Amino acid sequence: MTAVAWAAIAQAGSGSGSEEPAAQLVTHSAHEVTPTLSTPPATERNVVNPGAAACVQEIQAAEAVVAAAGNAAEHWREHVQARTDLLAGKNSEEQTKAIWKRTRLLGPADSVAVNSAVAERTKVNGGCAGLPGKAAAVCKQRLADLDAVGATYRAAARDWAAHLQAMAAHAAGEFGAEHAQDLWVAAWTGATRNLNAAARARATLGDLPTCRPA
Repeated sequence: MTAVAWAAIAQAGSGSGSEEPAAQLVTHSAHEVTPTLSTPPATERNVVNPGAAACVQEIQAAEAVVAAAGNAAEHWREHVQARTDLLAGKNSEEQTKAIWKRTRLLGPADSVAVNSAVAERTKVNGGCAGLPGKAAAVCKQRLADLDAVGATYRAAARDWAAHLQAMAAHAAGEFGAEHAQDLWVAAWTGATRNLNAAARARATLGDLPTCRPA
């Protein structure tokens, strides 16, 4: 459904600012999550070493999950924060609707990107398992850390996907405004746990060990 429709639902619901969230108005690129890629691309040297090449692919796939799920989580954070700021008087109704609309329109691409990245990650699972040499421990630790961050981001991204599905279902007439409002308030109320975990995970990205498997 549109952001305007959800704003109307909020007003019709409790009358206490229960519209969709109002996050700070920022550009999409300002919040893109791009982990530092310490893993070098495949080269003639590591192509000759199948173990190194496979590990490079697996780590890069894990980094892609972090990037895709991190962006989805950030759009959800903005969406949720919008309502918080609206209720606090930090955003006008017009600003709030603009944030909701912008993030809502980004939502479908978020879901596609996350699902695609996860599928690619699955295809190369185990790539670092046979990595020989001194780099093995460091690379496997980086991979484990990336997967942990990715899993945390994906939890917030799933909350975002669920909310997008609820908006679409309401827009399709599957349920009325009152139920839609109840779902939205519940989603907003429960969003903090996974979003806070995502914020903590983001703070660890700069401390991930550097992996050079070749």
